[in-house]
Amino acid sequence: MTYNELKNVDITQLIAQTDLLKLAKECLSIVDSSTLKDKEITMLIESAIEDLQRLEIDVQEHIQDNLVKNTIIIYVKAHFGDGDINKRIEYLKRYKSNLRELQFSEEYRKKGVDNNA
Repeated sequence: MTYNELKNVDITQLIAQTDLLKLAKECLSIVDSSTLKDKEITMLIESAIEDLQRLEIDVQEHIQDNLVKNTIIIYVKAHFGDGDINKRIEYLKRYKSNLRELQFSEEYRKKGVDNNA
């Protein structure tokens, strides 16, 4: 499957089928009943999913997997307006580390994708 085909996967539906928005809000210390930042948080979740798909990681198959969820949440935390630059840098390092783990693990790769290509 090409990157353009992956982009056509309905990410909004994928997010709706999970607790990612609720989990992200919880990790950002935002009460679940608050909706003020939902659009921004959803946009960041979508961006993280698209980044994982760009690397041929099978997000749909592993969306309930804790490593995939953790990677998405770390991405959100790294990009969600935290004024502490050191925290942001640390989150980005952790995000990139998780990406490497996912990218080089056959378990998480789309079937038929050679990561040595």
